[in-house]
Amino acid sequence: MYDLIVEDATIVSGRERRVADIAVEDGKIVYVGDRPAGGARVRESARGRLVIPGVIDGHVHFRSPGHPHKEDWASGSRAAASGGVTTVLDMPNTSPPTLTRAAFDAKRELAAASSRVDFGIWVGASAGHNPDINELMESGDACGIKVFMGASTGPLLVDDATLLRLFEETRGLIGVHAEDEAMLVALRDQHAADVAPDHNVLRPPAVAVAAVRRLVELVEAFKRPVHVCHVSTAAEADLLERTHGALPITTEACPHHLFLASDVTPDYARPDGLGGTTATGNRIKVNPPIRSERDRRALWAAIRRERIDTIGSDHAPHTLEEKALPYWQAPAGIPGVETTLPLLLTAVRQGRLTLERLVQLCCERPAAVFGLASKGHLRVGFDADLVVLAERALEPLEPSALLTRVGWSPFEGMRMVPKPDQVYVGGRLVAQRGQIVGDDVRGRFVRGPGVG
Repeated sequence: MYDLIVEDATIVSGRERRVADIAVEDGKIVYVGDRPAGGARVRESARGRLVIPGVIDGHVHFRSPGHPHKEDWASGSRAAASGGVTTVLDMPNTSPPTLTRAAFDAKRELAAASSRVDFGIWVGASAGHNPDINELMESGDACGIKVFMGASTGPLLVDDATLLRLFEETRGLIGVHAEDEAMLVALRDQHAADVAPDHNVLRPPAVAVAAVRRLVELVEAFKRPVHVCHVSTAAEADLLERTHGALPITTEACPHHLFLASDVTPDYARPDGLGGTTATGNRIKVNPPIRSERDRRALWAAIRRERIDTIGSDHAPHTLEEKALPYWQAPAGIPGVETTLPLLLTAVRQGRLTLERLVQLCCERPAAVFGLASKGHLRVGFDADLVVLAERALEPLEPSALLTRVGWSPFEGMRMVPKPDQVYVGGRLVAQRGQIVGDDVRGRFVRGPGVG
């Protein structure tokens, strides 16, 4: 007696599609093929529908501990599940920051108590010595070491000497927010008297490129695996493409850099039935900034050439009251964990992306980059994280459909593919058509590969 059988599913991998049944037992896929022998406690027909692995979002800020009025593990994970994300990896810039074993374990307890999806945790690096980093990485508890080369949200920032020491003294994956801090400071000083400066002027592409160039030098010297978060510019993409296959550098792009532009309203966002309007002002203040249309198109080109490895939402919610503050006080960050998959499915519908490539970017490659051995594929022995998709008409995104605690999105009004029909975490139904139906489902802590 299986726990679940999903019948007649059109299973999509990064390379192919096949029609088969999926049988699940104890949270794992135990059979994929023609009719399995035996019964099931739950039997679901997926005839005429597509089934992909659960999305792995390697870049979320669920704000807990420290700022639950923006998001906590209950609200953030509900939003994730509603949008087809079944595994999240949370960044360390909470309050307190995740710098020690004690802070790591406290965050893990918070997540275990209320997360509806599986979860992993990044450990942070800071300018001071952090003796717990190696233990957290060697044990496989931390999914990676997050480094902020340029100041962003929270107190985490490393100088070049600390960065060099991390490459020399630690092991495992380093994830990097790549902006050059010295250049940022000089630009902030230069524009300190401006009431409402252009965010792209304060954090221009050259700031990101300088940091990425330094990273390439360090990886060349140490051959250390590095994951470059939120690549946002044509220049970064070009520089990183030259290292592709030669160095252990992987890359992430974010939906807000793929679907928003600072200088034009993109084709998909014109009021012609394909989209809504492009958000402006502090609502789209984010680090690194929303870039030009040229940069946006360059990122899509890099995706088509398979030079971008993963898509991460960089879900970083702030309240509308906080976003309404004057520029210098308004925080940087955009909510997005629940709109990532609908946006990318809309790109599939419009011919910008294939569904197979989407599965690579959102499922298979994140599992490989972060060492999540049981995730990313719909195969025997893998976790039964399933997302069932149906062909439905595009719908405008309404704030009432959002489950993030802050209740807003820069994509409000845009016509996009609706949220998935069904989302299963470990074989248990957690969301249906954007609504949470498995409030008793709790996600599990996922471990990295360890480096001991």
